[in-house]
Amino acid sequence: MSRPQQRSRTRYAGRIISDDPSPQPCAKAGGLEPGEFRAPKSRDGTAGYHLFCLDHVREYNKSYNYFADMEPDEAMTFQNSAAYGHRETWPMGHRTATMRTDAPFSDPFGFADDRAERKAAREAEKMRQRRQYTAEQRDAFRTLDVDPTDDLHALKRHYKQLVKRFHPDANGGDRRAEDRLKNINQAFSVLNAGLS
Repeated sequence: MSRPQQRSRTRYAGRIISDDPSPQPCAKAGGLEPGEFRAPKSRDGTAGYHLFCLDHVREYNKSYNYFADMEPDEAMTFQNSAAYGHRETWPMGHRTATMRTDAPFSDPFGFADDRAERKAAREAEKMRQRRQYTAEQRDAFRTLDVDPTDDLHALKRHYKQLVKRFHPDANGGDRRAEDRLKNINQAFSVLNAGLS
């Protein structure tokens, strides 16, 4: 004895794909196409679904109003709470961890004790490592109007700003801007070669 064949139904993007040779007709009166697309009968989906053809489900979706049976205040509250996923929120400063001031502070590695000493040692090391610039490099820093630095990335950023500001196209072909741009290019090439 053979088993009765079961219908296979799968949803794909709202569309019901069925192996059933006789699909349900469109739920819209006078609809001749098969009803392949689900549309909810109620907001929460508990009342079930209509089955429409593509044209009628589009028409239904255009006229569907999720907030039709809500009061305006209730609809506004729902829309505002959608911004944080309808989860509970609380004012800033509440429900935060507090640190006990009477608890003893434990610093087994002594980080808090010598923080100022370590900072002073780092500054002294920086002073020792600070390079001595040649007269040509010092002139180039003055031309670019920057303090002497080893940060080539920051220097390039400043150079690009100067090029944009003094480019002849940006200054209506002014010869003084063109001469200033030549000096800027020469100064940057000196520093780029020396700091690389």
